[in-house]
Amino acid sequence: MKNIMRERKILENKRLDLDACKNKVRKARSLATQPQAENELRLCQAEFDRQAEITKLLMEGLSQTQTNHLRHLKDFVQAQVNYYAEAHAVMQELNNELSGLTPPSASPPPIHPMRAQVLLDYDANSPEELSLMIHEVLNVYELDPADEDFLLGEREHKSGRIPRAYVKIIS
Repeated sequence: MKNIMRERKILENKRLDLDACKNKVRKARSLATQPQAENELRLCQAEFDRQAEITKLLMEGLSQTQTNHLRHLKDFVQAQVNYYAEAHAVMQELNNELSGLTPPSASPPPIHPMRAQVLLDYDANSPEELSLMIHEVLNVYELDPADEDFLLGEREHKSGRIPRAYVKIIS
């Protein structure tokens, strides 16, 4: 692109030189300076024509490059359209398969919870755990899936995981 801009600038300068030579020919009154001015005009015209041809060839090359780029861009866009259409079809098929499946029902806690008494104070280490106070009595359930270290504890409308070692099952 820089080449083309440089050649266009040279062409512009050649045109200005040609215009200046044409003005010299018009102003040349004596027969002695007229042939020299006409000769200079022919030289300027030849240089201008040569530079115009160079610039024209470069511009045609640019046009060809643009055509190639446009063709490649269209191919790329078409490939993207095909890819996303295929991905959409796969996702639709997966959605249809998944909609035919029913999620497993959550197993409700036992109707009769076990009662447990807290043996030691315990401070919850995460939001899913329940803090305990010594001698407190609460409802406990087995976790699903079963966990050998934890139970599900429930007190007043709060529930959370509690360590098995901190409670004694009393009923």
